[in-house]
Amino acid sequence: MTFLLIAGLFEYFQFDLSIAKFIFNIQGGVDYWPLRDHWLTENVLHEGGRNFIILLGVLLLCIIGTSFRRSTWCKYRRSLICLFISVLTSILLIKFAKDFTHVSCPWDVIQFGGSLPYVPIFNALPVGAQFGQCFPGGHSSGGYAWVALYYFFLQEKPEYRKLGLAFGLCLGGLFSLTQQLRGAHFFSHGIWSLAISWFVATLVYYLLFVRPRLEAHQTKEQPQLA
Repeated sequence: MTFLLIAGLFEYFQFDLSIAKFIFNIQGGVDYWPLRDHWLTENVLHEGGRNFIILLGVLLLCIIGTSFRRSTWCKYRRSLICLFISVLTSILLIKFAKDFTHVSCPWDVIQFGGSLPYVPIFNALPVGAQFGQCFPGGHSSGGYAWVALYYFFLQEKPEYRKLGLAFGLCLGGLFSLTQQLRGAHFFSHGIWSLAISWFVATLVYYLLFVRPRLEAHQTKEQPQLA
């Protein structure tokens, strides 16, 4: 409910456009985003960040594979698989959603030197206008997908669950800020990526852990028939 309220406020007051204008102006932008191709934002935080997420995914797969060989790790296998499914599903779902949304990137919008009109998320695209395919935030999803670490630690080491959540929030927030500085995404695009990632992580955790426990508990409580 809170998320829908925030999304509605952003839509009604056009906060996305205001924030993007502020970022564009403090960079000294006229008809181009000065930080779009900067070595720090493009090479380190964008390309390097994407490679870091791929590395984390490969590392997670290796750990899952190792859990089949080492008996001391096998107790974490189900939670590790849950984490992998959550991360992969979040990233792919957001990537898929981008192909069907009309929202344009800031650098493509007329106000920032582009050629496309600014169309809010819930507004209809003008007849004949080009689909932007820039929503939700794809790069930030690579970071926000790791909020699923909250549920991994909730299952295995509850005392670290907030650290796991903080890792995903900080990484996704950094990637979201990077893309805003480059003119690649509006602020709310990252918020939507976070919401989708959290929903996916919660759903996967429920399906793999909570529901089986509830079903087992209900089975135990059923009266034994003679």
